[in-house]
Amino acid sequence: MYIVRETQGDSEVLDLTQLELAFTTIIYAPQINEYGQQEWVEYQRLQSPEENRIWRSLNEISPHLQHAFIAVEDENFYTHIGFSLKRTVLAALNEVFHKLTGSYLPGQSGQLGASTIEQQLIKNITGEDQSSGMEGYTRKLKEIFRAIAMDNRFSKEEILEAYLNTIGLTGNIAGVEAAANQYFGKSAMEVSIAEAASIAAITKSPGRFNPYTNPEDHLQRRDNIIYFMLQQGYITESEAEEAYATPLRLVERVRSEEAAVQTNYSWFTDYVIEEVTQDLLEENPLNRENWDRAAANAYLYNGGLRIYATVDPKVQSEIERIWADGEYWEPFTIEDWVPENAPEGTEPKTISTNAAGIVINYKGELVALAGGLGQKTGDRILNRATGMQRQVGSTMKGVAVYPLGIDMDAINYSTALLDDYFPISDGKGGTRTNWPSNWSGTYTHGLVTVYEAIKQSLNTVAVRVGNIVGPRTMFEFARDTLGITSLDENHDVDLAPMVLGALTHGMSPYELAGAYMMYGDGGRVTSLHSYTSVRDYQGNEILEKDIITTQAIGEDTAFIMNRLLHGVLFDGGGTAYGIHPDSNVLDSIGKTGTTNEDKDIWFVGLTPKYVMATWYGYDDNAPMKQYDSNYIYGRRLGHPGARAFRELMDIVQADLTEEEIEALSAIWAKPDSVESGAFCTQTGDAPGAGCPMGRGWYKVGVARSPCTSAHADPAPAA
Repeated sequence: MYIVRETQGDSEVLDLTQLELAFTTIIYAPQINEYGQQEWVEYQRLQSPEENRIWRSLNEISPHLQHAFIAVEDENFYTHIGFSLKRTVLAALNEVFHKLTGSYLPGQSGQLGASTIEQQLIKNITGEDQSSGMEGYTRKLKEIFRAIAMDNRFSKEEILEAYLNTIGLTGNIAGVEAAANQYFGKSAMEVSIAEAASIAAITKSPGRFNPYTNPEDHLQRRDNIIYFMLQQGYITESEAEEAYATPLRLVERVRSEEAAVQTNYSWFTDYVIEEVTQDLLEENPLNRENWDRAAANAYLYNGGLRIYATVDPKVQSEIERIWADGEYWEPFTIEDWVPENAPEGTEPKTISTNAAGIVINYKGELVALAGGLGQKTGDRILNRATGMQRQVGSTMKGVAVYPLGIDMDAINYSTALLDDYFPISDGKGGTRTNWPSNWSGTYTHGLVTVYEAIKQSLNTVAVRVGNIVGPRTMFEFARDTLGITSLDENHDVDLAPMVLGALTHGMSPYELAGAYMMYGDGGRVTSLHSYTSVRDYQGNEILEKDIITTQAIGEDTAFIMNRLLHGVLFDGGGTAYGIHPDSNVLDSIGKTGTTNEDKDIWFVGLTPKYVMATWYGYDDNAPMKQYDSNYIYGRRLGHPGARAFRELMDIVQADLTEEEIEALSAIWAKPDSVESGAFCTQTGDAPGAGCPMGRGWYKVGVARSPCTSAHADPAPAA
């Protein structure tokens, strides 16, 4: 009755057909097959930081490894029924003799190992390892019955494969593939007889037989295993002699502190791990009492989860290549840097510029990202695309001020406002006459249209629009409608933060891309996410992403803003003029942004398929103004973020079919609620016959004042 009760549920726990899946968490990426249907393909298998395991099928494991373990651990593996009666009885007699006399049986120096490969495998799977007292005896009895059941249910090949993939070795190494990689720099299929015997030598006592720390003990046991392999007919005498003579050649594991650490994961994988871990922590799908971040993280790595992610492997590969090359970002270096207001005694250090980029689509899906320049040097390191918040400069003008001004009919495409300082208190009873300054440091002191102001990124006009809309309105729109969580209600409800991006905490490139999404999707924003669902290895859904789409601004407003941002890339005087993806494929729009002293250089670019945001600066928030501002602002080589956007979009959109291009282009088609109209370029009003004219986009039915300037015909044009 004890055995029946204790082994209930073993059919699932000890199901070797699911064992590889149960141990390995896999990230899947969506892919469109040749029939135009979406299917899921494997993108990444996660390797636990606590356990380095790489599963290999038996036919991917050298016969030398198979024979070495059988020879030393269970020579009758292929003939017994799951346990060895002879070895069990002898081990039991040895223990009884030790209890009675204080010594072991003649010829025995200690405890005898009676466990078969089946029994050891059961121990590896269940983690049950009591070895003394009544618990030890009952555990052993239960293990024997489990081993017999396992042997009846599975073939010897299935059992051996599971065993070779679950054995523990030194440190966090588990399984023969990870061991072969770690010790010899080879796969489990490539190891020699001597190397196979070395790996098998470790399992009895990983500390004592560690090849790095105890090479003499290790070699002695290795040679014993070679002898066992010879005695049991797995190798010939000449092969054994050659193996004995083989020196222990291990892969050097000590690295220079300056050496780069090989990374296993892409920047995307790093982020989806973080997002899933956080959601697991909040949802607690296992309903455990002691559920914390460490437990959620362990379940993520070792729970055999299936994560259905949003990554596009091609886009991810290309963005990582561009950021690894670093062609567009000058590596400005400051030696002996000490931050302002640093505590006395702060050690100076050398700092260098960095950059980040992120791509999303209009479903709110994270498509690709690069969290830093150069080759990625580790897993789950600082990810500047998602985990860094910085002031966003003039890109903030596209977040709230201009879209709300148009949506509220407070301004239109060509409304003209004064390009001059905006009177505000200087805090001393007077009025400031130098705020806000434009990037050029000059004012025209005349009227400038919204079209020109956005194209040239003039702060003066944007602040006047923001004053009309109101700081509180802009703040609540950005926080509540766009979902920007980094805003500070105590300090950011003001013109400088909500118009010019002088935010208390700043935003990440991820948040900024999400805010601009509305200009490519008819005014809608969709909650950002890197996965859609997570299932356990049995197919049960344990997490489902709650994805919400909100109509943030009107479709007409979104189209008008889209055309205003088009001028930044395509019209003379635009801050990123001429730096755009191939317009014969898809149209594009964008916005640049720079903070005081060039501490942050931003760019947001959109096509009908993607939104991309980039950042460039120092991690330490140091100014780049002291360097070549022509480079930084893009007057000589072109804006770095815009150039990266152009290259990436040209590559990832190059394979679109004519049908796809036509369908994507239709997304940005003019809605019926918008009409094209002429405007006077000097006053922004509906032009008269003598007015210098431009052409803009306006909401249908919203009246525009006729131009009354001296150059205009008294009868304004229709």
